[in-house]
Amino acid sequence: MFTKKKIIIGLIFIAAVSGLYYYFGRSTGEVIQTETVKLGDVVETVSVTGELVPTEYADLAFQGVGVVDQVAVKEGDTVVLGDRIASLDQSVLGSQWKESRIALSIVEQSELEARSRRNTQDKGWNSLRPEERATIKLETEQARESVRTLEAQMKENAIYAPFDGQVTKLDLRIGETATLGKIVGRIAKPGDFVIEARVPESDIAKVMIGMRSKVTFDAFRSDEVFDAEVVEIDPASTVVQDVVSYTVKFRLGNTDSRLKEGMTANIDIETAKQERVLTVPFRALTKEGGKMYAEVKQGDGTFLKTEVMTGLEGDDGTIEIKSGLKSGDAVTLGTTQKK
Repeated sequence: MFTKKKIIIGLIFIAAVSGLYYYFGRSTGEVIQTETVKLGDVVETVSVTGELVPTEYADLAFQGVGVVDQVAVKEGDTVVLGDRIASLDQSVLGSQWKESRIALSIVEQSELEARSRRNTQDKGWNSLRPEERATIKLETEQARESVRTLEAQMKENAIYAPFDGQVTKLDLRIGETATLGKIVGRIAKPGDFVIEARVPESDIAKVMIGMRSKVTFDAFRSDEVFDAEVVEIDPASTVVQDVVSYTVKFRLGNTDSRLKEGMTANIDIETAKQERVLTVPFRALTKEGGKMYAEVKQGDGTFLKTEVMTGLEGDDGTIEIKSGLKSGDAVTLGTTQKK
């Protein structure tokens, strides 16, 4: 019969054998995943979203505050330079303007009479002291300036077409209160479109005029790709909710009758490219002490830790190898842990 002591010894022996088998069997039979170093292209892109806008357009806004009393056009209408688009109620300003015109007429008439008087009883224009003549002229000029100021305010209470074009947007209704500077519409010149996008400041240094881009639109299928080129980079930044960005414009290389103002564009800007260079997956490398290493498979099946010099890192997870490896080398995807 098995004694308790023998059972314990047997269990210890089985555990020891199992542990040794696991350790040595794993170390000799473990399959290590590798990747072959090969020639390929490495591409770096910056991805942003933008909006399709006309090449030439102007956003419309009131320069004053008030109640809208006239909307003279609607979306889709064609307008010419100087056409009235909309206006605010000007009843108060109109009354003030009439009063200022009357006041101007009075002082102009007074100055005219003073100038026309002869030198009788020392009341003629030439007999007046210089400061008296200056006072009369100043009163007239002040009255004229008051009229000009009110006319300018009345003009600010109306929106006029800044050039010949088409009303592509108009969000305005009679009776609503207009806010100073709020965009209420847009006039555009018919023609081709450009894409406006905001590029974050972290990426703007990579973007240059002339760079090629690939564009897709939310309104179309994802496999419908348009070519585009960077044509303008705004030198001044835009800050929205503490995020700094720069407006970049793209011109489409191919047009489509389905394109419409306001469509959302998804843009991939090709900021760098290396063609037919040695490449490996980035996860095949490890970094130690500021240097990059790969573990290269040797003829006897072992792996040798090798220092490499890298270049451009691509968006697909590959990286350019400048030195340390050659085409056809097999490298591990991560460290082997065993040599």
